[in-house]
Amino acid sequence: MRLRRLICSLIFCVALLNLACDAANGMTATKIKDILEHPRDYQSQDITVSGTVTNAVSLLVVKYYEIQDGTGSIKIVTDRLLPTRGEKLKVTGRMTVVEVGTERWVVLRENPNPAGQFVESTNRTLSNAKQDGV
Repeated sequence: MRLRRLICSLIFCVALLNLACDAANGMTATKIKDILEHPRDYQSQDITVSGTVTNAVSLLVVKYYEIQDGTGSIKIVTDRLLPTRGEKLKVTGRMTVVEVGTERWVVLRENPNPAGQFVESTNRTLSNAKQDGV
């Protein structure tokens, strides 16, 4: 009976550890170098990268910025407000390849409303309303 409890506890701990490792892996940022070297492994998947903004461009039909993490640089296409140079960001988006003439860019299409952003802006709005006496 005691051995059975020990085995069940061990199986439970291994399953819990496996779940925790999967969750931690999903929260960590992917190295840009890995994305650029093996784009097919990441195509059409949600990826999180973090780094420093090195450039931001707004054209007529598209806005994008470049982010660098020390291993490489990648373009992030966005519908949101462009960040400033030097800003440190953690961005989640879907990887795709864009071909412009003879150039081929591996880019991330930023998710329109990443988890956490909505909560943060809602909390800021609520705190502003309290300050205004609403």
